[in-house]
Amino acid sequence: MKWQQRVRVATGLSCWQIMLHMLIVAVLVMGWMSGALVRVGLGLCVLYGVTVLLMLFLQRHHDARWREAGDVLEELTTTWYFGASLIVIWLLSRVLQNNVLLALAGMAILAGPAVVSLLTKERKLPAKSFGLHQNGNAANPREHR
Repeated sequence: MKWQQRVRVATGLSCWQIMLHMLIVAVLVMGWMSGALVRVGLGLCVLYGVTVLLMLFLQRHHDARWREAGDVLEELTTTWYFGASLIVIWLLSRVLQNNVLLALAGMAILAGPAVVSLLTKERKLPAKSFGLHQNGNAANPREHR
């Protein structure tokens, strides 16, 4: 097993995702050290929003290569959602002085996508077994010839 696969199994993240997380932490630390953490946090949130919009656009593209790029962006945004939501909650804490409103906003931001995905169910089409569903009997394909 290659070392990249070992890292993926151990962490659940690919090496490029880990490097991206380290880069974001470095940018946040540099913003904190320079006193520009609010601007850096806003910039990261805007970057996340642009990435989500680009992902949504590319996943519906007619070319398979662009759809694959959209899938990579989907993996990226799924991985980065928790960090982006914590930055948003921190930015809201700079504006909101009411702890109850801040807690409600934090719960909505962190638990919102999970609740929405649980409440919305995709319609699943019944699986077809290679066109053998004629006359309601797919168990014996010889009867359908």
